[in-house]
Amino acid sequence: YDYDAPFFFFFSISSPHGVFSIPDEDPAWAIYKDKPWPEQVRRYAAMVTMVDRQVGEILKLLQDLGIEKNTLVCFSGDNGGADYFATREVPRGFFGANVNPETQAEYRGKKGNLYEGGLRIPFLARWPGKIPAGKISDHLSYFPDILPTVAEITGATPPSDIDGISLLPELIGEAAAGHAQENHQYLYWEIGGQTAIRQGTWRAVQPRPKAEWELYDLATDPGETRDVAGSHPDIAAKLSQLAQEAHSPVQEGTFSRLDRHERDRRAKFGKHDEPQPAPGQKKKSAKVSMPVEGMLSNKPWKLLRVSSENTGNNKYAANAIDGDPETLWHTRFSPDTDVPPHELVIDLGAEHQVRGLVYLARQDGGWNGAVKDIQFCVSSSPDNFGDPVASATLTRTRAPQTVKCKETRGRYLLVRALSELNGHLFASAAEIGVMGE
Repeated sequence: YDYDAPFFFFFSISSPHGVFSIPDEDPAWAIYKDKPWPEQVRRYAAMVTMVDRQVGEILKLLQDLGIEKNTLVCFSGDNGGADYFATREVPRGFFGANVNPETQAEYRGKKGNLYEGGLRIPFLARWPGKIPAGKISDHLSYFPDILPTVAEITGATPPSDIDGISLLPELIGEAAAGHAQENHQYLYWEIGGQTAIRQGTWRAVQPRPKAEWELYDLATDPGETRDVAGSHPDIAAKLSQLAQEAHSPVQEGTFSRLDRHERDRRAKFGKHDEPQPAPGQKKKSAKVSMPVEGMLSNKPWKLLRVSSENTGNNKYAANAIDGDPETLWHTRFSPDTDVPPHELVIDLGAEHQVRGLVYLARQDGGWNGAVKDIQFCVSSSPDNFGDPVASATLTRTRAPQTVKCKETRGRYLLVRALSELNGHLFASAAEIGVMGE
């Protein structure tokens, strides 16, 4: 191979990411395996150290090949920090990705939403002899800027209809680049029904469709604790108008396989590649189903109220009583995480003798939200529930789990999830059933 020839190398690193797993023989695991932390926390820490080592190996290879001074290396994350392994004691996660360890100041939000905690990411660039060592930049940029930067370095012409702007003057200096650094008029984002736009130090956020726009001045309030839309209506109106102009309606495309975007996700959870059924074919049913004997029919049931549900990805509470194990209810985790206890109030449609509850954990391969400690109450009034008629600690299984109670008459059921098997703040359920007559 001609190591003097130009090349482009893209190394997509999946770690650290759930499922949190690392081979026991990896040297990084030996560093953390005896730490007094939950196993998933130790695995996560080892994954970070593994990535650090692997990036170092790449830099060492460039040095050994004698091409490090002619190679630009960029390293970045793909989204803001997640509140991994959050508990009541550490609500922003075990490692506090969005918490300053020295001052305890926090960025609002996390991975999956459009506040600073979800959007701010690390970006490091190394080019010996070109980029001064230790240089720190406050230039506002984002991923689409990489393509025009590489194009300028290599003398290529980027497409004319892209949003990115070359970062080369910011990296090596305007004198070396031969021109001034251009700036974005604004940056714009959409995800899961959320919209955000940033211009200079101002960020406007619409956390839900049709919600009021929020406005934050990141220069004075980087934690986004004070919504100043009311005191700066002109700026809020200007940014919301720019957001409307930036939005492009989704246009349905033509795809040879509709399941390609799900293949990697299934593989992550150890599942085989099971394509979507052809038109007219039935979807495979879940391998686990709810018991039938001794169970109340859920046909007349209604969900009266719920303390939390994540509507952004359709994980509605009603999914827990729809009779379909392949759908699921999940508590809200975006743009903010709701804390337990999480409650559902169900109208059974008529008075019944209730003998117990059946809980079915999510069947999609994940464990986020799988309930650990659960209790339920039975009442003849939807607004007045006494002490729980039963409590239980559930286990990590896909099979239905039964929580029996002393026979109690009532029409309304309050289900309360107190904790999660992974120690997170979530709750989820594929199905909730009621034993009785």
